[in-house]
Amino acid sequence: MKIKSIKKLVTLFTALILVGSSFAQSLDEAIRMTENQRYVSAKSAFRKLVKTDPKNGNVYFYFGESYFKQSDSDSNNLDSANALYKTGTEVDPENPLNFVGLGKVLWARNYQNQGEEMFEQALKISKYKSVKVYLNIAENYINAKNKNLVRANELLAKALKMEPKNPEVHILLGDAMLEANPLDGSGPVKKYNDAAELDKTNAKPILRIGKLYFRAKNPTEALKWYKEAVKIDSTFAPAYIEMGELYLMAGFNSSALESYRKYLALNRDMEARERLAQILWVNKFYNEAIEEINEIKQTDSSSLYLYRVLAYSYNEVGKEYPDGYEQGLKAINKFFDMSSKVKGFKYLASDYSVKGKLLSNLGQDSLGMVELKRALSLDSTIIDLYSDIAFAYYKSKNYNEAIVYYTKKVATGKPTVSDYVYLGLTYYQTRQFEMSDSIFKTVCIASPDFIIAHKWRAKANVQLDPDSKKGLAKPHYEKVVELVLADSMNLNRNLSSLIEAYSYLVSYHLIIAKEIDVATQYLQKLEAIDPENKIIKPFYKTLEDLKKKK
Repeated sequence: MKIKSIKKLVTLFTALILVGSSFAQSLDEAIRMTENQRYVSAKSAFRKLVKTDPKNGNVYFYFGESYFKQSDSDSNNLDSANALYKTGTEVDPENPLNFVGLGKVLWARNYQNQGEEMFEQALKISKYKSVKVYLNIAENYINAKNKNLVRANELLAKALKMEPKNPEVHILLGDAMLEANPLDGSGPVKKYNDAAELDKTNAKPILRIGKLYFRAKNPTEALKWYKEAVKIDSTFAPAYIEMGELYLMAGFNSSALESYRKYLALNRDMEARERLAQILWVNKFYNEAIEEINEIKQTDSSSLYLYRVLAYSYNEVGKEYPDGYEQGLKAINKFFDMSSKVKGFKYLASDYSVKGKLLSNLGQDSLGMVELKRALSLDSTIIDLYSDIAFAYYKSKNYNEAIVYYTKKVATGKPTVSDYVYLGLTYYQTRQFEMSDSIFKTVCIASPDFIIAHKWRAKANVQLDPDSKKGLAKPHYEKVVELVLADSMNLNRNLSSLIEAYSYLVSYHLIIAKEIDVATQYLQKLEAIDPENKIIKPFYKTLEDLKKKK
């Protein structure tokens, strides 16, 4: 009987060990998902772990971390992290990590003193003997907006003394050095290399070295380390994001997209796909962003942020689609409808400006201007809104208001050539020909080969010299001829400007200057490029009459 009882106990003990081992492995996997930015999958795993062991404080802490690491992009994540840390302190009050978590949240909310109290409580509970506590507090001091690098180094020194072969200690020591002196990467590189030597299966320190070289504007060396990180761990998703950024900087867009796709292949969860769509938009892969979002919407259309990015993307490339601007307006309206149900939702000025531009592109300029002005009232530092509002007024033929906003844009000191061109056109439309000529003169000085500017200087001077006796438009039309003929590759595009210039020059030399030979030359050139022009026959008749008189 005794032997049977002992066997049962051994079997039970073995089973408990296996369960504990399986749980630890599951927790490690969930933590790994968070590090790999697979936040949705990580959260799903943590929920299962909470059900399995609802009194385990470690689960709540690392569950909270999966939200905390996303808190920069969404303040609601900070609330979720705080709730999990708080629950962790309640179910497992002797576990110090969740007090660290509460301290991090307080620190992020600019309550540094209260945050320090939580950190100190965590240290007391751990009896100042937990390396994990030291590392998590130090990490906060290093990465938070309000840093405390002196305190971080004190904690890391203690952790190093306790566990000199812990790679995480060396990684954070390198991070602290880099934050203290961003221009000196020698110390951080040494610490990251130390970490890599201590754990050759850890891609994190390798990626850190790559990012450091990227920061130092050495993309070749950075790429080498990024590839090394992937070689160590082909599932380490953050490396693919960094590679994508590097390729973009170097102008290798196809390679960048490939890297982003590899990232997405590892992280098919919804949040990862949303992040990819945002990355595509930020880096001006508008068509790819539209394709990705439309694919996501087929299975999950619950994210209002996807509709924001979709609208923004259609706004940029709407003319490439049969109904691009319509789809963009539909998306931004959906975004506003969904966000209106979120209490305290903070809108961006660009939300209104994009809606305004989409409306304007659809010919609804009056409604567009309302949204553009709303955007400007929300953020007056976005000076390009002056251009957008002015252009909407220009299209709706409200030229006086267009002048007001283009003038405001010029007054910022950062006008574009396009601003000057439309301001010049607007002055022309309001018959302020001297102002129009002055504006186009400015454009010609800034862009001497800009044919359109010379043409509109000529047109303004035609109005200032209606009988052409002063020949004010002559030098400008001559310049148009010179520039058009010099740009033979784009002759068809500039043909109408050349026809207009020849027509004026024929008229001037024939009627005003009475220079028959010069007029004949221009008339022949006009006939060669526009034989059906209605003025050719009358001009030839005038030429014959002048010859007879001579």
